[in-house]
Amino acid sequence: MKSAVTTPNFLRNFSAPGIDEEALKQESLRTVHSESNVGKSVLKRSSTSSVVFINNDTNDDYEKQADETIDQIWKIFKDENAWTEVAKSRDGLDVVVSKAFPKWGRIFRVTSIIPGSYSGIVEMLFERQEDIPKWSPSVNDCKILEVINDDLYITYQLTNEQAQGFIAKRDFVNLTVRRFIDDTAILAAQACLHSKMPPNNNCVRGENGPTAYVVEKNDEATCKFTWLLNVNLKGWLPQYLINSSLASAQLNLVESLRNHTSKIPEIILSSSSCTIAADTI
Repeated sequence: MKSAVTTPNFLRNFSAPGIDEEALKQESLRTVHSESNVGKSVLKRSSTSSVVFINNDTNDDYEKQADETIDQIWKIFKDENAWTEVAKSRDGLDVVVSKAFPKWGRIFRVTSIIPGSYSGIVEMLFERQEDIPKWSPSVNDCKILEVINDDLYITYQLTNEQAQGFIAKRDFVNLTVRRFIDDTAILAAQACLHSKMPPNNNCVRGENGPTAYVVEKNDEATCKFTWLLNVNLKGWLPQYLINSSLASAQLNLVESLRNHTSKIPEIILSSSSCTIAADTI
């Protein structure tokens, strides 16, 4: 007898074709419940952890890992083959797809058109990322722990409960880097360790693999926004719940970002203002 399955309320804001059977076989349960395999080696990654082990004595290690993260993100971003639809918004405009990569596991991707200037959105998502909790209901706290340089930070983020409380709060410490390739801005993040924010018993420490916001100029008033998400939430969670929760988080962030930028005149007008100023000189 097949058991009945009830769709939780948090999943009802989008439609989901589901995950393919092969993916479910490979990812039936996330069983990483113990602490990460944290070693003392510099820039070594265990097979079960995406944590970056960095020697804080030199910024060269941060720069090296940032280069590696950007290279990984760029390859993933340019990969257009065999992505599977996971979920979409009610209006069908925002679609979440995913793909399993041998090295990193499943990566989720959503792409949307966001109102606002290219420079304004990039600034908001990088320099002003501590303001993200003000406009994203899924983020409880966001801090810049250390500024390595203008384009390289160590950051902390605390997320709220997801899936109606089935997934408890998670916190993350990331090496966060901004790079520009041609006219594309990559705001990438990957898990790292930092003395200012060690794991604690009050919150499960999640780990980001190669993750990024990618911003491209669409026209003078809008941008093409892509979010690549690879995360290990830790804990004993069924993979279908993780997949559904991450897809929902992506759709919710895109909607929150769109609503936020549409209400901020300086974000909308900054690109046209720069153009006018340049023409005047």
